[in-house]
Amino acid sequence: MKKILIGFLSVVILVIVGIRIWYVNKDVDHPPVHTFNMGEEVAIEEDIFLDDTENSDGYTITVHRGEMMSYEEFLAKYHYQNSASSPLFEEGDSSFPEMVYELHVTVKNTNTIEDDPNDETSFGFFDYHLVGTDFLLQISRELNEIANPALKDNEMMSFRLRPETEMDFHLPYYFAPSSKIEPIEVKDIRKDHIYLVVSLYPNVKRILIE
Repeated sequence: MKKILIGFLSVVILVIVGIRIWYVNKDVDHPPVHTFNMGEEVAIEEDIFLDDTENSDGYTITVHRGEMMSYEEFLAKYHYQNSASSPLFEEGDSSFPEMVYELHVTVKNTNTIEDDPNDETSFGFFDYHLVGTDFLLQISRELNEIANPALKDNEMMSFRLRPETEMDFHLPYYFAPSSKIEPIEVKDIRKDHIYLVVSLYPNVKRILIE
């Protein structure tokens, strides 16, 4: 009888908690989600990720193509010779990129005002993630330096283009099928819809990668 009572009380508590969660969230306004296709030029406008100091108004981004490859294929693509004495990744490194999903993108500054001292617009890839149903891929800083030698590491966070200019980038996102912490299989990538998220607030803007 005691076990039945405890079980009943547990169910009641779960129901009460569920109702409370629903009540707290029922009036939450979720930002509208705008989905774009590869090849479309997406204007960032006044949308941001998390920091209200972000200002990429006038910048646009276009995703041209995506390509999946192994770590070894990536190094071969850029003719990079990994040093045995000073490798890019140490043995057992949790960020070792077994597989790479690389995006070719173009960033453009459509602003037309030259040398405006009050112009604080900038662009950066720090928050640009590839997002699937239940996974998130980040850019590998080490591989980014190989794919974009003109872009310094700290410029992933913020850089500026001259008005009415554009620049191409190759963004190397990584994942590891054999990871013991967060394994992501190639088949998980291939069968899922994945998006490059370019803003979160007040509008979610994302680009479907196909």
